[in-house]
Amino acid sequence: MTLSAPLITMLIGCFLFAGVLLTKSSRRFGVPGLVLYLALGIFIGNGRMPYDFVYDYPEFTLSCSNLALALILFIGGLETSYAHLKPIMGRGLALSTAGVILTAGLVAVFVHLVFGFSYVEGLLIGSVLSSTDAAAVFSILESRQLKLREHISETLELESGTNDPMAFFLTTMFTGLLVDPSSGLADWGVLFLKEMAIGLAAGLLLGAGIVWVLSRASLTSKGMYPVLLLSIVSFGIGLVTYFHGNVLLAMYVAGVVTGTRKDSLHGWSETYLFFKSISWLMEIGLFIVLGLQVFPHSIWPYVPQALLISLFLILVARPVGVFLSLSPFRTSFRKKVFVSWVGLRGATPIVFSLIPLIARVSVADVLFNTVFAVVLISVMVQGTTLGWLAGKLRLLNGGSGNG
Repeated sequence: MTLSAPLITMLIGCFLFAGVLLTKSSRRFGVPGLVLYLALGIFIGNGRMPYDFVYDYPEFTLSCSNLALALILFIGGLETSYAHLKPIMGRGLALSTAGVILTAGLVAVFVHLVFGFSYVEGLLIGSVLSSTDAAAVFSILESRQLKLREHISETLELESGTNDPMAFFLTTMFTGLLVDPSSGLADWGVLFLKEMAIGLAAGLLLGAGIVWVLSRASLTSKGMYPVLLLSIVSFGIGLVTYFHGNVLLAMYVAGVVTGTRKDSLHGWSETYLFFKSISWLMEIGLFIVLGLQVFPHSIWPYVPQALLISLFLILVARPVGVFLSLSPFRTSFRKKVFVSWVGLRGATPIVFSLIPLIARVSVADVLFNTVFAVVLISVMVQGTTLGWLAGKLRLLNGGSGNG
């Protein structure tokens, strides 16, 4: 079937309309909306329907996904401030660095011993699955309206907002090592420091620039302030990418800097509502597009493998990573248990699995289909039990989520 411009426009409208309706249904039936968005994409684009619509564009999907993740992280940063993050800064960063490395390493050993992957292939699989997903965490915490004690919400949001850059780099590095085994780890280490330094500096400068502009701008219409901010953010994403910085880190930092000074910004209420809508648009669009990229008949052979990896990831790798990462800090046992369980895998691992797929790594197809199945299992099992577990651990707070 030939997709003309009017038909594509109609399809986009139908996707978004269905996505909004599914959000309401997900709350009613207790199923995370993220799963329903993925299912919608799979249903429409799997190539087995009468209209023979096939979507198989990994490069385009990766580009769209990276843009969506950058905006989601920026908006996630807008909703917090440095004052809220300061008490848990050490814990969040420990989870997003040491936790990611420990999780990736443990998964690598598991898939090597159980499924026979090489250690580098195992490290690639572990890296893809090592980060929690910002879109999933932000979306589920908000949709369930969970008010958690002990600064748990802030810890989870900081972790999910800052561990993507680490997982992204590890995925890129091990993909590069599989494509070119002669590349040295020292070179990758230098590249890591360079990307992170540029991303952090760019995020701080971009956030400061946003605050400076929006606190001084005097526009004739309040509706122009969101457009002004969107223009700055779009420019920032392109600029950081051009200079090979870590865009995900830069956008989250810029969002936090902006959110910290939001009371001084003109037109903030209109701007925030606009960007909140953008966040939902990006989340719905991201999961639908990723669902389009998948063919269900390719996933089924890897479901048993994905189930074993999911069990190991949920019950062993994630808890070990959390408990060891938080060991230097005074953290209650029940908080460690809950943080271990909320290691949600969402869009991010699927997006990262596109990197080796595009690079034509030998295990790319196995990795992509396995990761997709792991994500579905993670969101369905962990995403549907967050409220129940928080209640059992007595971590729910009727008032503030800070506790």
